[in-house]
Amino acid sequence: MSLCKIFIHSAALSALIGSASAATLPDSESFSLETVSVFDVNPTPASTGPRTWTYADCVDYAIANNPDIRQDILAILLAEEDIASAKDAWLPSVDFSTSHSYTNYPAPTDGRSANAYNSSYGINGSWTVWEGNARKYRLESARLLRRQQVLTGADRINEIRLSILSAYLNILFSREAVDIARQTLEVSTSQTDRAAKLTEAGRSSRVDLAQIESQKAQDEYNLVQAESDLESNIMALKELLALRLDSQLDIAHTLFPDTEIYSLLPDQTVTFATATSWLPEFESNSLAKDVYDNDVKVAKAGRLPEITAHAGVATGYATGGRSWTSQMGHGFNEAVGLTLSVPLFDGNKTKRAVAKAKLEALEYDITQDRLLNQLSQSIENLYVQARTSRAKYESGKVRLESMELTSELVDRQFELGLVNPLELLTAHNNLLSARLEQLQNKYMAILANKTIEFYNTQNISLP
Repeated sequence: MSLCKIFIHSAALSALIGSASAATLPDSESFSLETVSVFDVNPTPASTGPRTWTYADCVDYAIANNPDIRQDILAILLAEEDIASAKDAWLPSVDFSTSHSYTNYPAPTDGRSANAYNSSYGINGSWTVWEGNARKYRLESARLLRRQQVLTGADRINEIRLSILSAYLNILFSREAVDIARQTLEVSTSQTDRAAKLTEAGRSSRVDLAQIESQKAQDEYNLVQAESDLESNIMALKELLALRLDSQLDIAHTLFPDTEIYSLLPDQTVTFATATSWLPEFESNSLAKDVYDNDVKVAKAGRLPEITAHAGVATGYATGGRSWTSQMGHGFNEAVGLTLSVPLFDGNKTKRAVAKAKLEALEYDITQDRLLNQLSQSIENLYVQARTSRAKYESGKVRLESMELTSELVDRQFELGLVNPLELLTAHNNLLSARLEQLQNKYMAILANKTIEFYNTQNISLP
């Protein structure tokens, strides 16, 4: 039995959100996507990771190595180039041009050469003085889009932190489940040995012994399955950390006292309000509204006139006249001017662009409603899970104590020949079921409590 089957699905969590050695891995609490560089795109060598992994170690390593986060960092760097390009739109353009031609006159006039060579040389520059402030709005949008990329990365980190929390607790659950399966097998092995002795003494039948041996075989299978679940959960965490086959993953042993299960939860409405105030997706959607507004302004700028300043220097040379040096000197000229371009009709391109930009701006309200609904449902589910799990854990204590006492009494009665194997096996399986159910309730409560803590504090603390 695997805890991952009853944990919150990572897809639901992702819908909400937000170095060479272990000593140099980025600290998840101090790592900032605002100051990334091209070096952050490169992964950390897996062989240099910590030997025993705490939850914080896993998060730090994932930030440095997870391909999705590295892809987000790359997107931020590309957005910075877009900002630089938007700034460059204010710079003038300067170019050098030259043309050369050779002309043949089959019947030249008197005094004119049959072959003529002409050339021109010029340096020209132009600068857009005003174009309806479109450059200004594009630069603002470029900065907003970079900020959105940062928020996308922050959202990805939050999603991975929660996914790692689930995977990490799954491993801890599986470890304890393996211990329970091993202890159960030890008990069934002892029962099989006693049943064999009773059979040899004639106090029990071969059929009774076969039933108990069958239970031992089932417990052996349960142990193999529990170990397999543990390996699967370790593989799931390795995938989140981008660890390869040759990398070992040994997470630290963590003990959770009952205070972790019964921790006081803040009011549900407070958690909702706090989460909406800092989750990256909400800020990103607000920025999207500003981007849409700028798109409308840029589209409207298509109706405004454009003023361009231009200047240039030029000269040229042609055969049949004075020398090249003389022509180049006397033909040298300078020019400067302004060009005013007034749009009269552009086939409704500007009109359609403005209408489209206004329609796209409506996306903000739709996305905002969807985010609020998703967050509300997820937080409500977390509180239901937290309350239900801790209530089941509390009542399970009494049930588990009763099952342990019953199993012990039935085991002794079986030695005395007072109960049949069916009653013994029933008590045995009831105890195993109670232990696993109690273990599930424990870790479900911890997961819900830690996720609620995350929405309220932006942090996840494990002992």
